[in-house]
Amino acid sequence: MKHNSGRVKTFRKLAIAAGALAAWWSPLRETTASVYLGASHISSSDVRIRQPATSSDAVFRGVSWDSDSFTNPVFYGVRVSHFFQRQPALGIGPDFTHDKVFARTDRVVQVDGTWNGAPVHEAARMNQRVQSFSISHGVNTLGLNGYHRWSSPLDSLLHWLRCKPYAGAGPTYYVLHAENTVDGRHNDEGYTGGGFGYQLLAGLHFRITPLFGVFIEAKHNRGSVEVNVAGGRAETTLKSTQLFVGLSLGF
Repeated sequence: MKHNSGRVKTFRKLAIAAGALAAWWSPLRETTASVYLGASHISSSDVRIRQPATSSDAVFRGVSWDSDSFTNPVFYGVRVSHFFQRQPALGIGPDFTHDKVFARTDRVVQVDGTWNGAPVHEAARMNQRVQSFSISHGVNTLGLNGYHRWSSPLDSLLHWLRCKPYAGAGPTYYVLHAENTVDGRHNDEGYTGGGFGYQLLAGLHFRITPLFGVFIEAKHNRGSVEVNVAGGRAETTLKSTQLFVGLSLGF
């Protein structure tokens, strides 16, 4: 009896160990929450400023932007993604990214249109008319992405480090906090809806444990947005290319 009891206990221990080992080698959990940090490059774009009260409606062409991704508040993002049980290669989930942009108003740009009721067609420093123009609190992007992932040849070579390439795309909506000074008139309002856009992304996800993983990703974000200025509105196209690394937690 004692021998049988000892064998039962041994089998139980082996079953528990086997279950734990199976969980360790199980596929990635289908739902993950992720956080990421990185850098953003903002491509140049035209900025149109309209102030009806002063009869100003002009386009500042090829405005350059800075992101200052590593200064507070830093560039960051959070997301939740879910891959379907019956179609494990396909997934969907919300994605939030916080970025910021600062126009290089000290640079010479082409200005076309009307300013203070007078026609203007010249190359001039932007800060002659727009002393500052930024969205620094910031460019908040809400997205809903669809994903496709693939198996990697590394899976058969490094069983302990599962690697899955993936790509995704989806619509975005901008929530912006702009600060600007136009013709000496400052504007600093709260958060407002700025417009719609889209994003494209591709990356590699590495599973470290059944729960935790790391990933590296490149993303392109583009959207036409509007913000308030003193006595009017400004519009531009935000075009950002982002590179970041992140941590994921399965649940």
